[in-house]
Parts: sequence; structure tokens; C-alpha cells
Amino acid sequence: MWTYETSVVWKEKQRGETHGSGKPPVEVAMSPELGGPPNIWTPADLLTSAVASSIMTSTLFFAEKSGIELRSYMSNASGVMEKTSGGRTITRIAVEIAITLSEAGQGPAIRKAVERAERTCPISNALRCPVEVVLHLSGAGPVKKTEVTT
Repeated sequence: MWTYETSVVWKEKQRGETHGSGKPPVEVAMSPELGGPPNIWTPADLLTSAVASSIMTSTLFFAEKSGIELRSYMSNASGVMEKTSGGRTITRIAVEIAITLSEAGQGPAIRKAVERAERTCPISNALRCPVEVVLHLSGAGPVKKTEVTT
């Protein structure tokens, strides 16, 4: 079992800082759509980034365990917030991953690593909304697209 402890301190207006033991603080604010400043991380930004970051670190873990050599990994994620009968909520997160492999023959293995990472992602598994993952794979051959959705 692991425990992650953070604190949030209000600074002014709709802004604060989140702190974690031994980590630099992150300034946070209300979403610009709700009157917050446009250039500060919001809770929705952090949640969306947490999903993408968790899938990346899990993919890298499973790739390393399988002996897969990556040349690059990059992802873009988008979280959709909607007003529902229960209030505003994140209704969907989509993560689009671009991986370049050192060896084209490792395509099936990296697909399996991404699928396993998405299936076991602790952040995605804690959410009520669906997380959709799309993998764009390149290496020593044509680009292939694989969709992994839960």
C-alpha cells in the first residue's frame, strides 16, 4: 500500500498552491470558464495530466520489462467537462499517444504494453468517466494506428 499526501493553501482570490512532500509547489486556480485566470493549472488540467502521465509511466514500465526500446514517446490528452444533472463533471478523457520504436518488429509488443498500461492505470481506474487511448506507432515501417478503449 502507498499513501500520497498533499496540501493545498489558498493564496488570493481564486488561486492557491498545492504541495507535496519534497516537491515544488504547483500554482492552481479556478478554470477560466468559471472566472479563473487563463495561465494557471486547474484541477481539471491536473486530472487530465495525471491520467496521461500515469499511462506513460506504466507504458514505460511494461516496455522496459519486455525489452522494448523506444526512440520517443509523446502524448496529448483532453478532458471534457460538461454540466450534468449532478453538476459539472469530467465526462471523458482521451489520450493520444505517439511512439517511435527503435525496431519495427516490436510493434505488437508495445501495443500489448500500452493496452496493459491502460488497463492497470491506477488513475484511470479511480475515475467514473471513460478513458480512451489511441496509439500511433512508427518505427522502421509505416505508421499504424491502434485504439485501446475502456
